[in-house]
Amino acid sequence: MRYKITKLPLILLVIMLANCGVKLDLPTATNSDNPIFGAGDTSYIRVSPDWSSDNGYQFSQPWDIIVGADGYLFVADHSQAAIHVISAAGPEVVLDAFGNDFTALANLKDPDQAAVYPMAITQDTRLNLFIADSSNRLLVWNQYLNNVGVDSFAIAIQLTDPESAQLWVSNFDSIAALETEGWSVSDIKWSAEHIDQWLAPRLFWDASDSLEAIQVNRYFVDPDSVRVTGVSASGDQCFIGDAHANAILGLTYVPAALLMTSTGEPILVYRGTMTERTVSTGTGNGTVNAPKGLAHGPDGGLFYTQWGENFSVHKVGGSNGFEYGEDDIMEIERYLKASDVSLDGIGNIYVADTDHDKIQQFTANGEFAFNIGTSRVLVDSTIIDTIMVGSDSQIVQRDTTFQVEIADVLISPRSVAVDGRGIVYIADTQNNRVMRYRLSTELDYSIDN
Repeated sequence: MRYKITKLPLILLVIMLANCGVKLDLPTATNSDNPIFGAGDTSYIRVSPDWSSDNGYQFSQPWDIIVGADGYLFVADHSQAAIHVISAAGPEVVLDAFGNDFTALANLKDPDQAAVYPMAITQDTRLNLFIADSSNRLLVWNQYLNNVGVDSFAIAIQLTDPESAQLWVSNFDSIAALETEGWSVSDIKWSAEHIDQWLAPRLFWDASDSLEAIQVNRYFVDPDSVRVTGVSASGDQCFIGDAHANAILGLTYVPAALLMTSTGEPILVYRGTMTERTVSTGTGNGTVNAPKGLAHGPDGGLFYTQWGENFSVHKVGGSNGFEYGEDDIMEIERYLKASDVSLDGIGNIYVADTDHDKIQQFTANGEFAFNIGTSRVLVDSTIIDTIMVGSDSQIVQRDTTFQVEIADVLISPRSVAVDGRGIVYIADTQNNRVMRYRLSTELDYSIDN
């Protein structure tokens, strides 16, 4: 389909030239030197079919989407109190041939059996899936344990010092302290009671816990008012965006229990304790105001988006940052509610520009590259030039064609993720579906009537 626009009276190019006229191409939405979208141009094209109700997917406000450590996609469904798990091939998974059991995510509940409505998720390399619900806590569910099963957990550990004195200890903080003094583990008492607690979503961090509240207060944060709206993990730390304190907090892993899996493997599980206020409130570069999505880049830098003023996308740490006035990604007026950020394996950056109904992609250096989730259309237009031929002015009318990008596919996308093949997944929130796009040089600029 083509749109026809004729005689644009505002486009009057007065060119003071002798005996000739020069055609100036109209600016295009992609700032391309060539105003016509032709064969061989690189663009993102839509992958069919859409993951929508028409194709058997039952999403209701998909709020966050991530690609897990082993390739599964996790979609946090805010209205259904569920996290949908989808294989890279497309089918939704509850039980699979590899032993994975995602049953607990289909009807998401906390340890008190109250429904959990997820808003932000991430997964670390240990296959811990962290779940935030905009409260002052963070839940965790482990995919590996639900694959291999749990046989028992340690209720007491015997330690022996260099002089052969022995002591039974059940608190992991005490065990860690004794080990630093030369004590070593000599025996373990195991129990098989209540082992289901380690397979279900459990509390990883709770700001209201009496001991943790003291730690949180040390960083001038009100434990009862924390609102976790974004989460990302790196190494032995989990980072959370707190929309109430306008801060990003660093939680360090500490041992919570020693488990014995059904395959005879001892494995530690962890809880979190706040050890730093990674980013504090402010309106300048490197500060935070109403944080939303968080992600870590290949260089270890922390990226985050926010709805507050001034800059919508920030980066702290890593090899290099971005500068206002130099990097496209830092343009203040570029976004309208940037809700999420994701990176691919080579550092390209993807931002969910929610109220502009599109995804913006940038290079690792912060240079704008593509809009994703838009339609490209050709527009027929007429340029009217006033030129000078000798001492006389003449009006010359010429037909031209240029391309525009229209954000007519997505409605309020909240999240974006990229897999190892370069497939871009978009949580098209208000359309209750997940869209997929891939980079291509194929000629395809048709749109629906």
